[in-house]
Amino acid sequence: MNADARRGALLVLVLTGCAKHYRVEGLVVQANAAERTMTVTHRPIENYMPAMTMSFHVAPKEDFSKLAPGARVTFDLRVGKDQSVARNVRVQTAKLDYPVPAPANKLALGEKVPDFSLTDQAGRAVRLGDFAGRVVAVDFIYTRCPLPDVCPRLSANFAYLAKRVAEVELLSVTIDPQYDTPAVLAEYGRRYGSDGERWRFLTGTMDQVREVAGLFGLVYWPEEGSITHTVATGIIGRDGRLAALVEGSSYRPEQLRDLVQHEVEKR
Repeated sequence: MNADARRGALLVLVLTGCAKHYRVEGLVVQANAAERTMTVTHRPIENYMPAMTMSFHVAPKEDFSKLAPGARVTFDLRVGKDQSVARNVRVQTAKLDYPVPAPANKLALGEKVPDFSLTDQAGRAVRLGDFAGRVVAVDFIYTRCPLPDVCPRLSANFAYLAKRVAEVELLSVTIDPQYDTPAVLAEYGRRYGSDGERWRFLTGTMDQVREVAGLFGLVYWPEEGSITHTVATGIIGRDGRLAALVEGSSYRPEQLRDLVQHEVEKR
């Protein structure tokens, strides 16, 4: 190796040594494949920055295809003197004991959400079309859910969202319509501070609920006195299209707020 090559190699080592590396976990708010950037609402990054929403450049060799609004991601952030880049990007998907096929009517991001009609906790017919031009968040719960980190967490996250983002309609659809009558849902909603208007709890026939749940990829079945189900929260944009889909319940309420707020601010 000649002197110039040695100096070049040494410079690379020095620059590499100056770079810092951090582990990041967050929720994708926006992805721009053309510019290879993703906007992420992330948890606090230890020894670097508090929780916030910011844009990250994604390394050229990383697979960008699954970086969609609502995806939960982890990645290594390499911070150099003049730039930073996200590497080893991994999309976190819900893990089940055995594979469950997606419903045949599951929507892709960007598709128009078909109008549907269900009944709210006051016994009123509610159509998705009633909220045209508004941002709508939809989740799926049931009032007898025994797991504190699933349905109760989803409802607590919606309660948080209702207090902090005014321009969003919240729809919580029960997957246990035989038990969750409008009266049962009304009592459940009161426990979480629902106003009965901007946050509605919906029920319907078994076929109606399964059809709506399938649009968002939700699968559920009765098992040993409870209901086993996947978890999905959908965000519908002002144009009536599916803007984001969050799988699982382990996201933080602030991340859901940031994702919804980003959609609200689109005009």
